[in-house]
Amino acid sequence: MGELDKYVIRYGQDADELSEEVVVTNAQAEAEMSYEVSGLDAGTWYFTIQVQDTNGLISEPSDVVSKSIRS
Repeated sequence: MGELDKYVIRYGQDADELSEEVVVTNAQAEAEMSYEVSGLDAGTWYFTIQVQDTNGLISEPSDVVSKSIRS
């Protein structure tokens, strides 16, 4: 991989179909970044993250992690 360009966070309530996506640009400057996904309904949410370099190459998705939100 070359220089970092962006992070792609995919998430949803079905671990096999992560239907939502957030793209965080300027990944090189934010190498130790954190990102908060807000507005999630109650239930279990699943997430993966990928990294894309400045040449457009994208990593494999990370292992799926989950977070339970209580109402």
